[in-house]
Amino acid sequence: MSIGERLHEERRRLNLTQSEMGKLGSVAYGTYANYEKGIRYPDADCLANLYAAGVDVLYVVTGARNNATLSNAETLLLEGFNRMDERGKAVVQAVVQTYNNG
Repeated sequence: MSIGERLHEERRRLNLTQSEMGKLGSVAYGTYANYEKGIRYPDADCLANLYAAGVDVLYVVTGARNNATLSNAETLLLEGFNRMDERGKAVVQAVVQTYNNG
């Protein structure tokens, strides 16, 4: 997954428009839209502004989630998933895949 795709995912998680996300990052709508398209990349100032607004910048840049930005429900689900054996994890992944495709 690219930086632009992860920015899009974070924007959707925060229930924001591209215009709103651009304002939070102190960039124009078109500039932000180009970030999501992968045409341009956000600079450090933009990322710092997005971080201050609640964007998981570690995830955007590296693909690794910062658990501090997860909701309580997400944290509980992730902790439970991590305690499962491989068979349990496979079942959960199959259920999630089914709901994501349908």
